[in-house]
Amino acid sequence: MDDRNSIVKYKQKEKRKSFRVRFLVFILVVLIAILVILFRDVIFSPFKDAGLNVGEGGFPVSLPGSTEYHLDELGEGFYLLTDTYIYTYNSKGAEIAGIQHGFQNPASSSGNSRALVYDKNGTAFKLYSRTEEIYKNTVSDSIVFAKMGNQERAAVVTTSTRYSNYLYVYSSEGKQIFRWASPDEKIMGVCFDKEDTSIYVSVVGEKNGELKVSLVKFKLQGSDSEIWRTEIGNNITYSVEYCEDGIYAVTGNGAYLLNDGTGDIMASTTYNYRIYGIPQSDGLRVVMFRDSASNGNTAVVYNSALEPQESVPIDSLTAFDVSSGKLYVLGRNMLYAYNSALECIKTYELDEEYSDVKIIDNSAYLLGYNSVQCVAL
Repeated sequence: MDDRNSIVKYKQKEKRKSFRVRFLVFILVVLIAILVILFRDVIFSPFKDAGLNVGEGGFPVSLPGSTEYHLDELGEGFYLLTDTYIYTYNSKGAEIAGIQHGFQNPASSSGNSRALVYDKNGTAFKLYSRTEEIYKNTVSDSIVFAKMGNQERAAVVTTSTRYSNYLYVYSSEGKQIFRWASPDEKIMGVCFDKEDTSIYVSVVGEKNGELKVSLVKFKLQGSDSEIWRTEIGNNITYSVEYCEDGIYAVTGNGAYLLNDGTGDIMASTTYNYRIYGIPQSDGLRVVMFRDSASNGNTAVVYNSALEPQESVPIDSLTAFDVSSGKLYVLGRNMLYAYNSALECIKTYELDEEYSDVKIIDNSAYLLGYNSVQCVAL
C-alpha cells in the first residue's frame, strides 16, 4: 500500500511539473508572438528584401521614361523619384520596386532606410521602404516642405490660415506625435537629432523693421514648449544640420555652430560672397560660393571653430557631394576628389556628361541623360 501511494504521489508530482513546463512554454510562445506582431516590419523587412527576385542588376541602369528625375540614397542602394513613380534599386543596380505615388508635384527626403515622398503645395505624403509603401497620410493645409529623420520619423511643414506655418512630426507608423504652430514667423528649415527625439527649427520673422532669424529646439515628447531659442542674424537660413559637435546652420551671410543642450553660439563666421551650395557635412564642412570676379565658383573649407582654412576655385561645377572627409565635384564628364586641404587627389574620367552625383558606400552614383552610372572610388 505504501509503495502504491508513493507511485501515485510521484505521478501526480510529475504531472504538476509537466503542467508547469507546458504553461511556461505557452507563455513564452505568446510573448514571442506579441513581439513579432509589434516589431514585424523590423523583423521581416530584411527577409523580404533578401527574398526579392531582383535579378543581377548591373550598370549603367536605364532610366524609366520621365521628364524629371531625383536621385538619392536609400539604405545600401538608391532611389529615383520621377513625376509618376518612385523606383528603388540595390547597390548592384537591380530594381527592387517601382511604385506609383500619384502626386502632381512630387518631392522627397530620405533617411537611413526610408524615403518620404510628398505632394508639394498639395496635402498628401507617403513613406516608403525599399520594397513597399508603408503608409499614406494627409494634412489639412498645403505642404511647403517635408524632412525625413534618421529613425523613421517625418516632419511636415504646411501653410496655415491662422498662423504663418504649422509643423507636424509623425511616427514610423504615420501617427502624429508633435505639432507646433508658428504664430508670426516663417519656418525655413528643420532637422532631427541622431535618435529623432528632438527637432531643430529655423524661423524668420521681423523685429524693428528688420529680419530676425532664430533657431528653436523642441523635444518630441510631452509639450510643444521651446527648449531654447537663439537669434542667428538677419539673413535667411539655407541649411540646418545636426552634427556630433552641435547644430550647424548656414545663412546668407554667415555660418553658426550652436550647443545642442543650451543653444549657445560656440563658433561663427561671416562672409560677403553669394552661396552656390552647401554639401551635407560628413567629416568636412564646405561652402560653395559664386565667384563674381571669375564668373566661376569657389569652395571654402572651415575648421571646427568655423574659421576658413582652405579654398580652391572650381571652374566647371555641375554637382557636388561630401563623404568621409572628402569633397567630390562633378564637372561635365569629369569627377574630382578633394581632401580636407582641398587638394585634388584623384580624377575620374566619365563615359558621358552627368547632371548629379551621390556618394554612397565608396561609390559615386551618377545621374545621366538616360541612365544611372556607378563608379567605384
